[in-house]
Amino acid sequence: MKKFLYKKQNLRPTTSKVKNAVFSIMGHYNLQDKSFLDLYAGTGSIGLKALELGVEKCIFVDNNQEFLTLIKSKLIKQNFYSRSKLVRANCETQLNKIIGCFDYIFVDPPYEMKPFEKICDQLINNELIHEKTKLFFEHSSRIVISDEYKIFKKNQEKKYGDTSISIFVL
Repeated sequence: MKKFLYKKQNLRPTTSKVKNAVFSIMGHYNLQDKSFLDLYAGTGSIGLKALELGVEKCIFVDNNQEFLTLIKSKLIKQNFYSRSKLVRANCETQLNKIIGCFDYIFVDPPYEMKPFEKICDQLINNELIHEKTKLFFEHSSRIVISDEYKIFKKNQEKKYGDTSISIFVL
């Protein structure tokens, strides 16, 4: 039933295998007291896991109010609401609604989209990054993404079936 609901709403949650791999790459101990930005948050599972692992604050951004309402109820249930913020925004054009710099940024757009250049523009123009920010793009393994976006350079890429995670650093 859950899978049907996601498909009906054009939502593709990050699989447990990919989620565990992402946090293994980040290093659980590296998340303590850090800031996390979850773009195209969807179910919120990535940001929620980051909070579980000790990030100080997590901002969830999605354009769908229904998704944000569901994330809010999960945050309240797990006592993470005080360390979180929900922002309804278009990730490609409205990141000016967010204030602060982030240590980790996770970007998981719908697979048919390739907004990576626009996202990087938004992150830079709105001063949401610092010299040690790590940027994680989840995307289809069938698409090739650039080795560079603005000031970000691809550090590594891991494939998990149809899903790839590309990690960028400054």
